[in-house]
Amino acid sequence: MTINSIHIDKQKLLSKSEVLECLRENGEDDRALAHIRDYYNNIFGNELTWRYPISDGKFLGTFIIIIKEGFLSLPYDSVEREDGELLELSGAALFDKDAIQCFIDDWRLFSEDLLNAMSDMLHILQSK
Repeated sequence: MTINSIHIDKQKLLSKSEVLECLRENGEDDRALAHIRDYYNNIFGNELTWRYPISDGKFLGTFIIIIKEGFLSLPYDSVEREDGELLELSGAALFDKDAIQCFIDDWRLFSEDLLNAMSDMLHILQSK
């Protein structure tokens, strides 16, 4: 499997149960997720974890992490200054193709709207 030009040996990935166990043991927050990001970075040269800061209607945002079984959503509903995002492990779920497509569509709408608004703001400021 190749993602972002990185060849990923599935045998070296953590399983869903290993990820959830690590998070439970280390605090169920962004700091706990750092253990997994460090592990992946040491093996693959990349954290293989992405923050998706758009609400899906249930949670404030989610982390997407590659695991042996596929692609795992690790949602969060709150953020603290010291610990970062507080993960909602009860909402952890594997993505299917429809869920990934929905996330892509939502991201595209979010980013296009924001870029268009900022471009208009820049145009207004430049015309002053």
